[in-house]
Amino acid sequence: MAFFGHLATFFTFAALVLQIFTMIGSTYNKPFLHDLYFAKLQMGSDFYTFGLWSYCTGSGSTVSTCSKPVAAFDWSTADGISQLEGLHSLDKVFLANFILYWIALGLTFIALVITVMSHFRRGPDLCATFGTFIAFVVMLVVFVIVLVVSIRGINIAKGVDSSVHGYLGASTWCTLGAFVALLFASVGYCIACIFGPGRVRSSEKV
Repeated sequence: MAFFGHLATFFTFAALVLQIFTMIGSTYNKPFLHDLYFAKLQMGSDFYTFGLWSYCTGSGSTVSTCSKPVAAFDWSTADGISQLEGLHSLDKVFLANFILYWIALGLTFIALVITVMSHFRRGPDLCATFGTFIAFVVMLVVFVIVLVVSIRGINIAKGVDSSVHGYLGASTWCTLGAFVALLFASVGYCIACIFGPGRVRSSEKV
């Protein structure tokens, strides 16, 4: 059914956009980019935000600087903040999260290209079903990692200094939205694959 194929493609595209937003978040001190982060620590008027590649600092509502993007950025290495020393042992977790995000992004992009280029045929839709489902599982794991690390980091910082406040940021919710969209896309492709048209005969081609 073409409707479910188109709907699944929409969800796949939405997931890809949300993944890209997270990928570019906090990479540079530019409007919109510095507002995309996983977690934020507020210490009085000063704050730190943490993304996939780097962190940003600022005061009040103004971001002053963002660190140079680094692959698998370890939040505990942020300069000028000692409250996150308890995350030193999680460097491999940050690396795993970084790799998994790229895997999910790649699978989502491939699934989108396959289904768009094939005009919603059964075989490609089957491939897209598996691709988006695997991407969904990977993004679910990424979301759990991000959520656990963010909450743990916030709690560690609060344990060191009770005046510290922490918040989850837009990139966390983008990750949530991406894996939900991928789940819907996988279901949509599956329905389109089951009830959709099969191979087109050469005489039916235009």
